[in-house]
Amino acid sequence: MFNTVYPFIIVLMLFILGCENNIAEDQINEPEDCTNVESYYAEAVMPIMEQNCTGCHSGVAPSGGLGLDSYSSVRNSMSSTLDRVNRDQGSSGFMPQGSSKLTENELSILQIFFEMECE
Repeated sequence: MFNTVYPFIIVLMLFILGCENNIAEDQINEPEDCTNVESYYAEAVMPIMEQNCTGCHSGVAPSGGLGLDSYSSVRNSMSSTLDRVNRDQGSSGFMPQGSSKLTENELSILQIFFEMECE
């Protein structure tokens, strides 16, 4: 019995080690292209920002010192932006201030943008 199990274990170990190496090689060879993230921003995120945020958060003296009128500024502040827009309407720090809560679809678009990876 040992003679039939031993070769099986060796083959199984080689298979597992081979799979781990393939995964690592695939991760190393992934392109670091931000085109899809920038396109998503232009098509889906920017209209939300322009309709709800840039009225106050743009120009030379944006409200709270936070400009939200460019890809990089939105990308860099998305964590805090999501915190503010997901608060209950009327609560402290809720955004957009003096307006209605964003729709579930708009909140989902912002969350997807936040989760997109780009180097």
